[in-house]
Amino acid sequence: MTKLNTTQRDLLTRAAATEDGTIDAADVAKPTATALIRRGMLISIPQAEGASRLLITGAGREAIGTPENAAPSPTSLTDVASVPPAPRGKIGSVIEMLRGPAGATIEALMQATGWQAHSVRGALSGAIKKDRGLTVTSDITPAGRVYRIVAGAGA
Repeated sequence: MTKLNTTQRDLLTRAAATEDGTIDAADVAKPTATALIRRGMLISIPQAEGASRLLITGAGREAIGTPENAAPSPTSLTDVASVPPAPRGKIGSVIEMLRGPAGATIEALMQATGWQAHSVRGALSGAIKKDRGLTVTSDITPAGRVYRIVAGAGA
């Protein structure tokens, strides 16, 4: 089992208990959030307005002993319960963000992975669409173009 301090465990537990698996980054000490992001247990999702949100990953749920399917499934285009778990690493982080109820913008994916925009787009078309057979859709919103994985389509 992954070794976490009390603050890290409490933060992951709070995120796991929310409907969408996210919490407001402004409510979290930056060193704690940074440590969990580096370990792949949280993903930072920038918002058009206000503070970023922190999304718990499968690794974060595993670290606190909460199964991935314990979270209520969102009611948007992505139904997390019907899609197999994402692989670990940066591609896994991208897939988890795309499965989230809010989807993800290129900017959010760039921040989460440290990649440039062209690398994120390449991962979407190559590693996610072609290699894993997942269907990725995009919608234009006031916050910009938002990408999502469609539930039930692909693997």
